[in-house]
Amino acid sequence: MTIETEYEPHVTITKKGGMGVTHGAVSEYTGFVHVKPGTAPQLDAALKRFHERFRKAPMSKIQQIGLQDMRHVIFDNGTRMAWILAFDTNWDNYIDDAIAIMGIEHWLDFLQYIEEYTPAAGTHGKSIKDFLQSAQSLASGYSRAFPDPSIGQFKRALEVTKAFDKALDQPGAVEALKNPALKPLLDLASA
Repeated sequence: MTIETEYEPHVTITKKGGMGVTHGAVSEYTGFVHVKPGTAPQLDAALKRFHERFRKAPMSKIQQIGLQDMRHVIFDNGTRMAWILAFDTNWDNYIDDAIAIMGIEHWLDFLQYIEEYTPAAGTHGKSIKDFLQSAQSLASGYSRAFPDPSIGQFKRALEVTKAFDKALDQPGAVEALKNPALKPLLDLASA
């Protein structure tokens, strides 16, 4: 079996954005930090609150910041945490908006349990951004099944599909689909 590759993942390292591997239009952020001793349960609860807030945020705002996915994982018997993100383009383009949308207090709610984040660094967006860059580790590899579509392109494809399905339910749809100009849509819909 031969696998053709269109894209070669590459590393983008900038002073502004840190380091991250990209695949197509998407870049990753991977950070590893130490949990303050004995605070893993509190960190776990704070991360659950953070993700609950994230899920309640207006998805249109979340989608505007280009965040495709996010996860936090506490590991090594509660002594370490991984933070893994995927963004449209470089995460640096969106982090200020992400901090504003979520609210600084929700970031600080869980960051207080991370050894590498010190309140002396400040409790503002720049301190969080600086922390993220300092905690970032270069991924050895990063691949996506759909490397090109941005969130905007995903949204547009879903909107077109929904509109097409709605059109198919209309009287006269069968007759309209006989138009040769619509054959590519019909072929795609029946695949």
